[in-house]
Amino acid sequence: MNQYFNRIASVLVVMAIMVACNIYTFIPIYRNIASSLSIAQSEVVIAGSSFIFFYACGLLTFANGADRFGKKEILVWGMLASAISTGLVGIAGDFWSLFFIRGFQGFCLGSFAPVAFAYTYDLFSEKKRTLLLAFINSGFLFAGILGQLLSEGITRYSNWTTVFFFFAVVYASLFFIGKQTLPTTSTRSVSVTHQIVTIYKLLLRKELLYCYGIVFTLLASFVAYYDSLTRYLFGSPDVLFLIRAVGMIGVGLSLFTGRLLEAIGVYKTLFMGVAISITSLSIAFIYVYMSEPFIIVVSSVLFVSGISLLIPTVITLIGDMSGDDRSQALSLYSFILLGGTSLAPLVIMQLTYVQSLFLLLGCFLFHAWMGVLLYVERRRRGTGD
Repeated sequence: MNQYFNRIASVLVVMAIMVACNIYTFIPIYRNIASSLSIAQSEVVIAGSSFIFFYACGLLTFANGADRFGKKEILVWGMLASAISTGLVGIAGDFWSLFFIRGFQGFCLGSFAPVAFAYTYDLFSEKKRTLLLAFINSGFLFAGILGQLLSEGITRYSNWTTVFFFFAVVYASLFFIGKQTLPTTSTRSVSVTHQIVTIYKLLLRKELLYCYGIVFTLLASFVAYYDSLTRYLFGSPDVLFLIRAVGMIGVGLSLFTGRLLEAIGVYKTLFMGVAISITSLSIAFIYVYMSEPFIIVVSSVLFVSGISLLIPTVITLIGDMSGDDRSQALSLYSFILLGGTSLAPLVIMQLTYVQSLFLLLGCFLFHAWMGVLLYVERRRRGTGD
């Protein structure tokens, strides 16, 4: 059983990391792409946002088709479609081709996240399921740094198109590995009307809306933090590389989220994540005036740590509150998460670094407010901890 779990978990976690990497690949290379295609950097940002928007649409589309067509089938054929679409990004020649191909790539990569969550629930009992979900979420967060490092590193020694040819080969390899390794699960016929009605009912639940309020700006905050920092430190590539690399240390905190949830409860864990994130931003403000690299490195580690706590905590809240509608609730979570993220680069490119920090501070104060409202609502219903 352990060997069976390890084999499946390894494939799913690697898929999670490689899929999520492409959310962040544009951040370090906006200028390289703009120069290569002779377009404005703002147009590259818009093209990058098309990826996030269509990725969010893919999350919702494939999650709703997984029960009918089979979760393994969606996962593995999604990898093949992702390989083709990712390779096409590397041959884009102008703004519009980049915009549509990058969007198509995002849609194809949307076949992974909510389907993988539901697939995990189908395959494993509670203990192993919780462990695998923690690993997958850690993989998503790890990819937030790794995607930037790979993109910057490959472009530094080759060119930006090689980044996408590299990922195309990776996705094609994962298609063959997944086809041979992943087991098939049962399918069932679920009407589109029933799925739409379920989503509508979920959106009427006040406590879930509070969670989705947090979700909308959660990953967007992560993207905004590194996007604004990349522009602010454009002339210091070595410092940027160090900040991203050391920031990966913070991802490790997500592996201990399960123990924290058991030890102090879901709401205290939520507020701990918010507090760590606000502390990180406070340190980033200090860096603006002192310009000591060590300060911003500490801020980066703490910021990633805060997000690493918040994402699995919010997933736990949504999963616990949605009951039998968990699959739909989590697909809606993924859609809202990435929908908010698609707006982040468009907003951040209009702001200075200090203005970006103030905006991020406002996002985490909003998270705290939503957390308080959620706690009060759950206590009123007699379900708070």
